[in-house]
Amino acid sequence: MHWSSLLRKSKEVLNVAKPIVPSVERCGLLSQQLSRVQISTMAVKDNLMVASGFQGELICKYLNQPGVAFSTKLTTDDNAITNAVDVYCSSSGAKRIMAANNDAQIRIFDAETFSSLNLFSFDWSVNSTSVSPDGKLVAILGDSAECLVADANSGKVSATLKGHLDYSFASVWHPDGNIVATGNQDTTCRLWC
Repeated sequence: MHWSSLLRKSKEVLNVAKPIVPSVERCGLLSQQLSRVQISTMAVKDNLMVASGFQGELICKYLNQPGVAFSTKLTTDDNAITNAVDVYCSSSGAKRIMAANNDAQIRIFDAETFSSLNLFSFDWSVNSTSVSPDGKLVAILGDSAECLVADANSGKVSATLKGHLDYSFASVWHPDGNIVATGNQDTTCRLWC
């Protein structure tokens, strides 16, 4: 639901209790109908809303258009929950979608065509990702005391951040791109330069 505090009205944006059918068929994509999605995470940027679910679902909807643009199930893994989604601009300026799952994978999609661009695998469930403002780096956090910084295009790890004592669940970059903050269930937030 979208609530307008100015108009004091609500408007349905996406109903995940009903069957979700993409409004446009996209050649070569594994778009599929979904139903009764339990949303685990969401992101909105530049008119594109992305929602993901406990069973690895991914739903993409343009806020200014009726219907769903794209929907699919990212994984069939038993532990499929999508822990984080983000809509961001790559270093080339192209809009991208990043999804992080408990199946220890990060998936990157083109936000215009919804084609799969990349898949990065890790040794632990990925709980949070955040892309640097210039689109070049991604902070990767999960079921590990270590946090990673990797190239956002290749997934190649460039730094391992050590200091947390438990699993991490949140990260954000400073607007200048030189500092990343990480939040951990060890009850600390750390700033890394």
